[in-house]
Amino acid sequence: MDNSLIRCKRVTKEDYEKVMAIIPPSEIYNGGDYLPDYFHMLIDMPNNEMYAAVIGDKFVGFTLKTTIDNGRNVVTRAVRVSKKYAGKGIAGIMSEWMDIGGPLYRPEVIWHKFTANRTHSPLLQLTDRGIHMKTSEQDFVFYDTDKTTLQIKYNVIKKKNQSLKAEYIDVNMLGQVLASTDHKQYLFPEDEIVADYVPYMAITSNAPLIVSKRTAVVVSDFDCPQRTILSISNFYQAPIGMIFVFNVYGCLSDNIKEHLIFHFAKFLCRSMSEYIVLRGISSKGTHWDVFG
Repeated sequence: MDNSLIRCKRVTKEDYEKVMAIIPPSEIYNGGDYLPDYFHMLIDMPNNEMYAAVIGDKFVGFTLKTTIDNGRNVVTRAVRVSKKYAGKGIAGIMSEWMDIGGPLYRPEVIWHKFTANRTHSPLLQLTDRGIHMKTSEQDFVFYDTDKTTLQIKYNVIKKKNQSLKAEYIDVNMLGQVLASTDHKQYLFPEDEIVADYVPYMAITSNAPLIVSKRTAVVVSDFDCPQRTILSISNFYQAPIGMIFVFNVYGCLSDNIKEHLIFHFAKFLCRSMSEYIVLRGISSKGTHWDVFG
């Protein structure tokens, strides 16, 4: 199609309905789309910028740009294209906006990264063909549960294991963990920490970007780096129900079940749907039997 017909427009809060109309959220990620619930939170964060591909006065594409790693890297996510324009190169055009000569080009950016689901995104097909370089791949494991079950399990764990050395930590403590060479070699051996689908370098300056009002960070056995477990979670209301996304780092010891139940307890007092999806994310090849 004629690329000159497509304009790049900075999205504002007033554009919410236009963005949601690009494609029904219930049809994105099998009903697990986070953008409807996250939109206003993300647009208020200083390291996020939203852009739309516009033809005439109609939004036909959307992309979210997240700046991380002291401004050196930008992550593109939440990409969507109208069904009417699917297969016509809109996603590719939006990705080129950051190239030299594009409307979003920034010379200080070293890497332009994409996050995508292998099942649904053509971007990962391009990595298979060598057009893009794949830097990391993670496994998703899904668990369906309900609020009542989580509450019961938490009460059982609380009574059974009073010795669990787990605590919620704030953004300042997370910054200290990211600065600790003793812990980083066990928690983040690849010098990367993924939170809410965004791959950050494990550096202190990223801590305020990782922790939002939807984030909880829990650490167990902090005094013993070889046994330390660190988990990061975020949650959102999707068309199919409440979704918790959690990344786990460190030693998957016998305490992992208790650690995660303690982690989930922070959300049990919140107003939420009874149906809950737990979406666990780990390095590719991790054995999840310990979570059973």
